[in-house]
Order: sequence, then C-alpha cells, then structure tokens
Amino acid sequence: MVELKAILRTEDFGSAGSRRLLKQGKMPAVVYGKSEPRHIIVNDKDFCLLLRKSLRGDKLVLILDGKEINCILKDYQDDYLTGVVKHADFLEV
Repeated sequence: MVELKAILRTEDFGSAGSRRLLKQGKMPAVVYGKSEPRHIIVNDKDFCLLLRKSLRGDKLVLILDGKEINCILKDYQDDYLTGVVKHADFLEV
C-alpha cells in the first residue's frame, strides 16, 4: 500500500489560505468518512509521486498525526495550464 503523510489543518481556511499553502509547496485536502470531514495538509511533491504510483480508487494509507487512516483517492483538482495539483479529496474506508 502507498503511504502519504498529512497534518491536520486547523486555521487559515478559504481560497487565500489555500494559495498561501500552495506557494509553500503544500496542498490542502479533505478526508470524508465516518465522522465529519477533516481538513488536512499534504506535501505537494509526495502527492504527485502518489499519483504516479497509484490510480484513483486504489487503497492508500494516510498517516495523520501518527494515526493510520485507510482511504482511497476520490478526486483531485489540477490546473491544466501549469500542471499544479491544487486540492484533493480522500474517502475513508
């Protein structure tokens, strides 16, 4: 299984906060699952490597604050002109 490290996003929400994260080489994402949606931050380069290794619908492990979450990549948003991935949605299984 593919692993991806993430941290919980507790502040600086919205489009301006997302742009600030993208400039730092980080990417905003959301984990939908059993409880309420959790907003997280993942490394942009690590996510691009994940896209090369797995397909949408493959199982992966998100390591969020030391806890492992089994999930699948539901969807992601990228910019067609620059090729930069801007946001991702994960679904907990």
